Amino acid sequence: MPSPDMVPEASSMWLLRLLRDIQLAQFYRPILEELTVTRPEHFDFVRPEDLDGIGMGRPAQRRLTEALKKHRSGLKSKNWVYKVPVAVKSLRVGPEGPVGTELGDFLREVSVMMNLEHPHVLRLHGLVLGQPLQMVMELAPLGSLHARLTTPAPTPPLPVALLCLFLRQLAGAMAYLGARGLVHRDLATRNLLLASPRTVKVADFGLVRPLRGARGRYVMGGPRPIPYAWCAPESLRQGAFSSASDVWMFGVTLWEMFSRGKEPWAGVPPYLILQRLEQDRARLPRPPLCSRALYAVALRCWAPHPADRPSFSYLEGLLQEAWPPEGRCVQDVMEPGALRMQTGDLITIIEGSPDSATWKGQNGRTLKVGSFPASAVTLADGGGPPATRLVPRVSPAQGERQQGSGNGDRGKAKLQDLPPARAQRRNRNVPLQRMKVLSKSLESVLSLGPRPTGGGSSPPELRHARAVPQGPPGLPSRTPFASSPSQPSQPPRERPPWPKREPPHSQPSGAPAAGKATIPSGGLLPDPELQRRVMEVELSVHGVTHQECQAALRATGGDVVSAIRNLKVEQLYHLSSRSRADCRRILEHYQWDLSAASRYVLARP
Repeated sequence: MPSPDMVPEASSMWLLRLLRDIQLAQFYRPILEELTVTRPEHFDFVRPEDLDGIGMGRPAQRRLTEALKKHRSGLKSKNWVYKVPVAVKSLRVGPEGPVGTELGDFLREVSVMMNLEHPHVLRLHGLVLGQPLQMVMELAPLGSLHARLTTPAPTPPLPVALLCLFLRQLAGAMAYLGARGLVHRDLATRNLLLASPRTVKVADFGLVRPLRGARGRYVMGGPRPIPYAWCAPESLRQGAFSSASDVWMFGVTLWEMFSRGKEPWAGVPPYLILQRLEQDRARLPRPPLCSRALYAVALRCWAPHPADRPSFSYLEGLLQEAWPPEGRCVQDVMEPGALRMQTGDLITIIEGSPDSATWKGQNGRTLKVGSFPASAVTLADGGGPPATRLVPRVSPAQGERQQGSGNGDRGKAKLQDLPPARAQRRNRNVPLQRMKVLSKSLESVLSLGPRPTGGGSSPPELRHARAVPQGPPGLPSRTPFASSPSQPSQPPRERPPWPKREPPHSQPSGAPAAGKATIPSGGLLPDPELQRRVMEVELSVHGVTHQECQAALRATGGDVVSAIRNLKVEQLYHLSSRSRADCRRILEHYQWDLSAASRYVLARP
């Protein structure tokens, strides 16, 4: 299909219509420009070898020949198949009928697809009862996302902002499948089809199965081919699949998209992947195009325990939180080694924080990626997708363990509720506040995390931590985990000038604690007091969302100190295989220093 900027000439509209009718519109430009065909009689001079040269196969050439005969005779096809662009999937048949279990798989796929209706799920039009059986499906004319990601130059790469849009669409489609009690089991970029330049659809439902039982799982009955590099540990170990295993695959698909279609765990034999995931606790490394905030989403998808992974409905909110901010170039940048930009260019920020002098981003005009002076770009007032600034509902699915979010839309701190100086600072840096917090939350994970193999290397800090000799029984002192030269200690963060809160035990009997307030009916503190406390919790615990802070405050009756500690316990719990009680004990030992506690649990699996 020609792109919008390739408007066909009036004299060649007949050619475009003819090719569309036979689903060969992608050859419009090659035929027009390379074969210089502008009138039907010009085809008399086109040889099969010429059509081979533009990539048209012999079956497609036969369809073109038949269509030309009908066009010249003035006949119009009455067959609806030619009026509606479709794709046809046929059942493979051997000399003695369908091969193996393929007939059952084919019919199962038909039964699944006929009940699906979602804007980002490929639609089934019908079934042709012939020899062979054929599924007639919606046509995705631009092919698979994987093919687009791996298309070599001079085809430009997909913009980072567009990849984020595809992730949002994919999360919505998978949430729909999960709500219908289905597990996809084969989520990957090869099974995502581009229906338009900005629309992706989930396809290939051959491995889809219904979820059964109270645990909502499907367990394979015997050895069947599965995509090892995309599978969760429980799928590789037990053949167990669930919505949580689809979430794991979503994380791998995210990695594929930002790696431009690279194969996950390339070079690692399939039988060793489970060992890498469980014994070595390895994870795929962060791709260069992926921000730390988005990589944090992928790491949550790769939690070892299925119950600790977010649901797809919750992922939609996490993706909104991690959406890269955008800005406009306000001064030309032409320095060698910097990302070149001109005044007015739209810039997507991949890495940056309000206190950084240099940011990393992508120029929306050239699609080049690089670093540039932060002063050269002015950010938009809000983050999120350019077309829709609304924050979706991100309440966790029923039964999701300890995601720490409340129901409803995310509350936003109003500028008029903040101290004047702080309000002025936030005016420019609002889109980067989430990125800064999420980036710092990954500091210990990315620098001291599990040893990556098959795509990464073991960082020196982890090797140093594992080489520290064991001390006396119990927890070691904090000395072995002091910041090394490769990981400088973080400067203390600025806190707003709010009044200090004394520890609860220092309050006189009968008097309400300074960190607490009576929560009125509805469970909310008066605004702006709630917003101040939520922001204090956000600044104290890296990587938490606004909703998680609200939920933590509700659970502690408004006590900021307890809310902060509970959130740190949850973060440490999701980083390790230890119990929450152990995590609390470790944090108490390190005086609630989450970075030091994280290094301890990661260095001693």
